[in-house]
Amino acid sequence: MATPHKKLDFAKPPVDEVVLSVVFEPLYSLFAPYLGEIWREFKQDGFVHLLEQPPVPSAVEQYSNPVQGAQLQISNIPDLARIWFIHEDENKIIQVQRDRFTFNWRKTEEQQQYLGFSSIFGKFEEFYNRFGLIIKDLQIGSVNPLQYELTYIDQLFQGDGWNTLDDLGQIYAMLVDSQKLNSFWDGADYVSWRTSFPVADLHGRLHLSISNRIKMPEQKQTLQTEFTMYGFSESAESPMPVWFKSARDRIREKFASIFTEKIQTEIWERR
Repeated sequence: MATPHKKLDFAKPPVDEVVLSVVFEPLYSLFAPYLGEIWREFKQDGFVHLLEQPPVPSAVEQYSNPVQGAQLQISNIPDLARIWFIHEDENKIIQVQRDRFTFNWRKTEEQQQYLGFSSIFGKFEEFYNRFGLIIKDLQIGSVNPLQYELTYIDQLFQGDGWNTLDDLGQIYAMLVDSQKLNSFWDGADYVSWRTSFPVADLHGRLHLSISNRIKMPEQKQTLQTEFTMYGFSESAESPMPVWFKSARDRIREKFASIFTEKIQTEIWERR
């Protein structure tokens, strides 16, 4: 039985970036000249800047065997670069490679408002559907999805409820007991925590990572908490929007349980 969704409404939400991706069967006929055709379509929406990046390795999770993890897809076709189409306001990015379409919303200014999941997903769905039509019009194949991915990246800057890693027990609920051990975190200067949770009804897995780092370009110490849900809709009765909204709900549930009430109410001003 699914647990009730805990309402999350913050005056100062910690969301720094939201990333939505579809991994699909490789389009081996997608060559570099076609990227110009794709850019021409999205340039009219304000994606006026280009950046070339190495492709993200093709990895599809194997949920029946968590030890085995993701499976790489190998091809003898030379790699095609992953192209970023960057919006003129710099807080939206479309990424395209032979087997992946990605949309990023990212916070680029300290006072920038988080748009909310519905708004971000609406843009992603629009651009993804248009990408599929472009591929069809170019007659280079069709977009056949294999995996969906949703990532939330949250930031908690130094000074907002913590000063040193000695304070981790005041931030993460599962570490509260460690705060009672006065010497446990004493002197720590680095933390890296990774774990995952199978989510059967989404045919996937939720990955969680926590690390401290320097956030650029602010050059501020931060605790970064990253939630990524991988999975897929197993039937036509559960279309892509349903999967992504359900994935968002699972991430929200884990978010609500991982951070202490003090951080949620005093720093992020939970309503």
